[in-house]
Amino acid sequence: MKTKFFSLLILTYSLSLNAQLESRREIKIPDIPGYLTLKCDFHMHTVFSDGLVWPTLRVDEAWREGLDVIAISDHIEYHPHEDDIPVNFGRTFEIAKPRAEMYGIIIIQAAEITRQMPPGHYNCLFLEDVAELDQPDFWEAINAAKNQGAFIMWNHPGWRQEDEIPIWYDDHTKLYEQGYMHGMEIVNGRSYYPLALEWCVEKNITIFGNTDVHSSIGMDYDLSLNDQRPITLVFATDRSKEAVKEALFDGRTVVYSGDMLIGKEEFLKPLFNRSVELVNTDLDISSGGTFNIQIQNKSEIPYYLVSTEQPEGLEYPEKITLYAERTVMMRLRISRGTASNVSGIRLPYTVKNLLTNRDTGLPVELVISTPAMK
Repeated sequence: MKTKFFSLLILTYSLSLNAQLESRREIKIPDIPGYLTLKCDFHMHTVFSDGLVWPTLRVDEAWREGLDVIAISDHIEYHPHEDDIPVNFGRTFEIAKPRAEMYGIIIIQAAEITRQMPPGHYNCLFLEDVAELDQPDFWEAINAAKNQGAFIMWNHPGWRQEDEIPIWYDDHTKLYEQGYMHGMEIVNGRSYYPLALEWCVEKNITIFGNTDVHSSIGMDYDLSLNDQRPITLVFATDRSKEAVKEALFDGRTVVYSGDMLIGKEEFLKPLFNRSVELVNTDLDISSGGTFNIQIQNKSEIPYYLVSTEQPEGLEYPEKITLYAERTVMMRLRISRGTASNVSGIRLPYTVKNLLTNRDTGLPVELVISTPAMK
């Protein structure tokens, strides 16, 4: 009897553990008007170059962590495991694709052209034939990618530079001017390159944040501690490879790294507005007084707000932290004279961890409506 009981207990535990392992953590970031917000990682490696995992594991990791799109970009030129795993360009994609289809993950065929700086390393996305990039001359390799209609991204521009500060060389001017540089990583793993962000804003280059993961993702990021891998948010018209490609060429991306969102105001502002809701704003302020305003943050990203001005007759916090997936209380004082002359309240803030450029936060307004506004 005891033997049967313990056997049943072990079986129940095993099934429970297996169910936990086959669960997906959804990334709580909203869609924005007109677009789906797809969560993506466009830079990772497997044993078919210098990575340490099999291609199907990259798909499993992506599904469990809430990703929608991945690109496995094994090196063209570097294969330290070739004594055990023969060089076979495109094999990574062939192995991973059925697994990705099973999980509903969009997988993009990709490869990394790997040369000394300058010009550096470049991910080529949406390839048809990876082997065509195996050229001794860098410019022939990059041209082979362009001829396939690939999206070309400059990887980790600050890698191995002093203090990780990127340098723009003449080769990069040539790449940019001749249409070989469509995107750039401003975040690679735990490295952030503010100067690269400035270049992207100035030159209208699509921004990316990727892992460049080589070992298993759990060796680099601890999800149990909310240690989220950096990802690229892509704003696509639908959930398809073609829509992702169109969005990348159109520059519709935001980088999510740590507790930062980095990107154009036209995408950051609707993300913030779709995430944040003032719960009890229908107030009668005609006589002034003190009001407690509840502000709900429905996203998994905390927002750090700093007041940009204090309009006369209003008192409210200079700083507010809107904690992830929480509701916070803000106290607002309105003088009687001010209340008699307004039909609604707009409180201007800057969101310090939503960056539109280097050290430039996103301007927002918390709008408190009144009966007169309706």
